[in-house]
Amino acid sequence: MLWIKLLLSALLLVYLGWLLNLSDIFTLLKTADWQLVAVAACCLIVGQVFSAIRWTWLARGLGITVVAARKIQIYFLGMFLSLFLPSIIGGDVARGWLLAKGRENAGWPAAASVIMERVNGVVGLGLVVSFCMLFLEIPLLWFVAWNAGLVALFVILLTAPWWWPRLAESGWSGKLSGWKSLPLSTPAFQTAWWKSLPVSILFQILVVQAHVLLGMAVGMEMSWFAYGFMVCVIALASALPVSFNGFGIREAGYVGLATWFGASAEAAGAMAALWVLVLFIAALPGGIVLWKMGGTKILQKDGSQQ
Repeated sequence: MLWIKLLLSALLLVYLGWLLNLSDIFTLLKTADWQLVAVAACCLIVGQVFSAIRWTWLARGLGITVVAARKIQIYFLGMFLSLFLPSIIGGDVARGWLLAKGRENAGWPAAASVIMERVNGVVGLGLVVSFCMLFLEIPLLWFVAWNAGLVALFVILLTAPWWWPRLAESGWSGKLSGWKSLPLSTPAFQTAWWKSLPVSILFQILVVQAHVLLGMAVGMEMSWFAYGFMVCVIALASALPVSFNGFGIREAGYVGLATWFGASAEAAGAMAALWVLVLFIAALPGGIVLWKMGGTKILQKDGSQQ
């Protein structure tokens, strides 16, 4: 499947290269305000720190206690691996593995902490999109469908203390039934979950603001709400496991939606290129963490985990 993802990403990027005026994009990049790019990178790094703290809370709610500094290191390591492995899921798997490594019976809680941290982030993202829609001329069908889905998701989350124990009491058993012991309905986890949601919203705001700064750096004019809608929707689309780490889908999405909102396609292409640079800069601490931990051998099974 990797070659299919690489092919799709390559085809989309080649198509954008044919569609856009590359000389204009290079001119915008050469004349970009690099101070704004630096501030955008800082926004993303700060956002990742907040996300690591959110992950710490959720893991504690599931019974796994780790020093916050250690969690932040592992989070940045996961971000580094997500950028260079063939799927963002790769970094998440590494985070869960390192969290559980050396801890008895910690596999399911560690995996759940990563999954629930992602779900919490998606809910925060959804709320930001809903808010931005109020200030944009969005087709009514989009608005209704999006918010109906968000309401349904909230109903599922709010009723989890009721349906999760019943689901866990189901008759299915076997090697993969460890999920039934996850304390998702306990007050400790529920408190951690809802306490984490404002952090998810803050993270998405920081990511949007980073894009706004990058857009300003290359002269792309759009409202903050248009940026918010574009960035969050494309974040969901690029997370789908159909391309190499979202490359191609993300850039095409930026160009398409920015043009739809009346911005320059070339400016959107330049902003997309700068976002890749910002992602790389923000991931560098994770590369340092990986090196200090001994490289990829720390991801190998050593028999210490039960």
